[in-house]
Amino acid sequence: MIIEQHYDEEVLIGLLEEAERDSHAQSCDTCSGTLESLRDLTGALRDDSVWDERPLSEAPSAKTTNMLRAFAERTKSEDAAAGLIVAKLLAASPGERTALIGKNPQWRTAGVVRRLLKVVDDKNFSDPKLAAEIAALAVEVAELVEAGRYPFDTIMKLRALAWRERGYALMYIGSFPESLAALDKTDECLAACAVSDYDHARAGMYRAVVYRELERFAEALSIIRKARPVFEVYGDRKRVAVADSTEAFVLMAMAKFSSALAIYLRIAGDVTLDEESRACALGNAGHCYLELSQLSEAKRLLAQAIGSFEGLGLVSRRAMTRSVLARVLSDEGHYEQALQLMFEIRSEFEELGMSEDVALISLQAADTLLVLERPVEVADLCHAAISYFERVGLAYSQAAMTALAYLREAAEQGTLNRGKVEQVRAFFKILPKQPTLTFAFSA
Repeated sequence: MIIEQHYDEEVLIGLLEEAERDSHAQSCDTCSGTLESLRDLTGALRDDSVWDERPLSEAPSAKTTNMLRAFAERTKSEDAAAGLIVAKLLAASPGERTALIGKNPQWRTAGVVRRLLKVVDDKNFSDPKLAAEIAALAVEVAELVEAGRYPFDTIMKLRALAWRERGYALMYIGSFPESLAALDKTDECLAACAVSDYDHARAGMYRAVVYRELERFAEALSIIRKARPVFEVYGDRKRVAVADSTEAFVLMAMAKFSSALAIYLRIAGDVTLDEESRACALGNAGHCYLELSQLSEAKRLLAQAIGSFEGLGLVSRRAMTRSVLARVLSDEGHYEQALQLMFEIRSEFEELGMSEDVALISLQAADTLLVLERPVEVADLCHAAISYFERVGLAYSQAAMTALAYLREAAEQGTLNRGKVEQVRAFFKILPKQPTLTFAFSA
């Protein structure tokens, strides 16, 4: 039998600035949780009010000691019970989950919220649709926690955490307005309690990514450049790298591919970072090389990133990187190979619930079919995409189906050309940002 061993606080204090190098500190919920608490403590020690020199009694307060012991015991008990509760919730359908929370008020605990958010973290890149559903459930439970059950700041910070992760999950599946609304709720919760600048910086990074998608580039860069030095002060090297990577991501959207490439290559070459961070940098660097028409370098880095994502089980990241590889193959003139890859990726995006990516890869495939002089097949492709949007029922599904129907009819009538495909592609890029937008036909 193997008995799990945890680091004591002295060891964890020594790891504050290099926790990402230690596999146990990253994978163990207990040790990573203690690390977060220690980071909060070091942040508090930077506050001048902590160093108030008024004399204090050296005798411990029995009341305070008993309160802390009771809180620790309750937290331990909640976390132990949360595993079984969350297992029951995951086994139920989405509608049944809400009913179960309503019938079992004793389930509305911080431990259940923390356990749900761990599921969200585990599923964000392997099952984004499920991650978004579970994040919504975590928010629901956090909002239902009784006001007197925990200290006020504890409840508000818990709610802020749930809303923040909900915002990220929504952003990842392309629901940008809903993601911003969730991040607004995060800010409201943080503003109501005493928190460190580290909490604000982390929430801000998610907002920066959404602003990038909404083409609010100056605001995104401002947030990132304010957050980065905060992460440096707290010794969080991984999030410093995330800030750098996010800045490069914004630069890509601004078509500053050479500047973005330099950042990504630096991150990819930093062996002190975890494999996921380096794989993401490799994939994005490959994308930059594609935009700079350096196709052989693009293929090399994309292949490395795909291999890493496969090994890490990050299905959605793998699919997105493969979609970039399909573009490389198409630019090289390997149209049949590119088309086969696009069809595989489209199926993966459908399973993952990534609606915007389903539409964009379908249009990429339609364009390739036209290059291969097979316009009749575009009608079948559009029909399959329309059926998908009927099933998912997103806010913008009707507009999406109208645009796809336009392509299908053009293919059936023999009037389809690459210009019409590009028109619909441009519409789909705007649609998630403006869900009420109506597709306008043009000659």
